[in-house]
Amino acid sequence: MLLTAIVGTNADFSYNRLLLQYMQKHFKGLAAIRILEISQLPAFSEDTPADMAVWRFKKAIQLSDGVIFSTPEYDHSIPAALKSAIEWLSYRSDVLKHKPAMVVGTSYGPQASSRAQEHLRQILASPDCDAYTLSGNEILIGNAAKVFVDGNVTDRQVQTELEAYFGNFVKFVDSIAEGEDGMSMHQPYLDDAYITFPTGRLSFREVQQIFSTIPFEIDLIDHNDKFSWFSNKPDREHVRSVREIGETVAECHPPKALPIVMKIIDSFKDGSQDSVSRPLIMHGHRVLIQYFALRDVDGAYLGTIEFTGSVEHILNFYEQGAWSDAASGASQTDSTSGASAHDAPAAEAPADATPKAATDTDSDATSGASQH
Repeated sequence: MLLTAIVGTNADFSYNRLLLQYMQKHFKGLAAIRILEISQLPAFSEDTPADMAVWRFKKAIQLSDGVIFSTPEYDHSIPAALKSAIEWLSYRSDVLKHKPAMVVGTSYGPQASSRAQEHLRQILASPDCDAYTLSGNEILIGNAAKVFVDGNVTDRQVQTELEAYFGNFVKFVDSIAEGEDGMSMHQPYLDDAYITFPTGRLSFREVQQIFSTIPFEIDLIDHNDKFSWFSNKPDREHVRSVREIGETVAECHPPKALPIVMKIIDSFKDGSQDSVSRPLIMHGHRVLIQYFALRDVDGAYLGTIEFTGSVEHILNFYEQGAWSDAASGASQTDSTSGASAHDAPAAEAPADATPKAATDTDSDATSGASQH
């Protein structure tokens, strides 16, 4: 189980940060907790475009099984920085929708952050957030300077209450996950059914395993510019989650990459291109990404399909002279003279021999990272 914990203040020092760090260590046997700061986020405004910090922040929440908010109390409410962060998560976004949320908090006073926690629960229950909070469970840690010593909670009663609350929250997250209509990553629906093609017949189970076995991964953006499907190939270059299904192109691509991706999709829609290839360095090896316009038999645009795969083994074959002529059996390197095929004058390749490469190949369409 992966939980994302949000430090509800942008202060350099906060006992709420210490609380989350303690929970991260203390409950590591129950869940992995990833702590997020909000200090790097810009102040929310409808007129301010979301930057990479906002995009990463939203992605971390989306891909987690649940969220923990730890808030101090400022003037009987939550800090402005935390309210701004929540606005980024809820404005034209549903990353908090039906997301299990745990609210905790600590402060210097004896009443802890009781009013702030109550206000935060009201915010999370709003239509734009629509997160799931666990009723009947709360933890109010007052007198923070005495409770925390060297990063540890020293009050045994606080430890007991926190352990009970966290245990209940883990069960709550599990129950939400079990109740969702999640997609099986192992077997498709109706796995005994068959599909008849002009070239043969395949069972759903065979189709599923074909997508898992082919040496490249596939992603599909539908005609409405929404991420609708991906193949569950092991060790993907682009790690995907079923939580991303239904996202718009803007939501599932970083801001730097979005203009490039939209340029490709628009060219497919207007018919000016049918394919784009992008050679990139990813994870320390050479990768080829190929985009194709998906069209029906009448040429109508159905979506954009993306193929991604490592080409290291292919390039290694080429560099080692492993290719042979299918007719003569001669290898790329002449076994008699030792001359390489590269020594002979190259014939001019037809202009349309390979798919058109992207004009801006120095940028990764998914991550925005440059090959250079």
